Amino acid sequence: IATNYTTLSRNSLLVKLNSMGINVNKHHIISAAYAGVLKLRSMGSPSCEFFLKEDTKSDYDEFQIDSIAPEVIIIGDLDREWSFDIINNIFNKVLKGSKIIALHKGRYFQVSEGLQIDSGAFIKAIEYATSTISEVVGKPEKAFFELALKDMNLRPEESMMIGDDIVNDVEGAQLAGVKGVLVKTGKYRKDLVEKSNIEPDLIISSINEIIEFFN
Repeated sequence: IATNYTTLSRNSLLVKLNSMGINVNKHHIISAAYAGVLKLRSMGSPSCEFFLKEDTKSDYDEFQIDSIAPEVIIIGDLDREWSFDIINNIFNKVLKGSKIIALHKGRYFQVSEGLQIDSGAFIKAIEYATSTISEVVGKPEKAFFELALKDMNLRPEESMMIGDDIVNDVEGAQLAGVKGVLVKTGKYRKDLVEKSNIEPDLIISSINEIIEFFN
């Protein structure tokens, strides 16, 4: 399960999936938050400030926190907690030299009321104001898909990504050499797909249809 979900820790995601009847182990979950942990380790564990939900912060217990002059700022989903003060705080720290690692730069996601703006919009605003570019570790980055492929010991041409996001799931997979399948559930919107000019390898109405594809 390759997901940009960052409002829950990897352990909490496991509990949630199991409660839904999805029998997976922790190592089956490659989340954007977990990709952030791996990225920080590869950087030599710099000092950090985390703009994440409290539960997700538990994934990062091994790292030193610096809320004054962090070397790296980790940004994930804050949902309705985003505010001017938070954005301005990050803006000023980036101007002073802090680097941003964005767990993802999603544009929108599905909630019960419909679509809701995602953290990518706020990250883009900070990039624009500071004339900098953040480093993204989640979908649609090629490295994220490569992380999942390596974990499964599969080659891109042997693999298929099924998701409801035309950019993060489908285009991201295709850029990594993986077949991208769009499922018309969740955040899928026909008009947004048409505006994207991205051609999925397959479009299905339900994940159940994928079984027919292999028969």
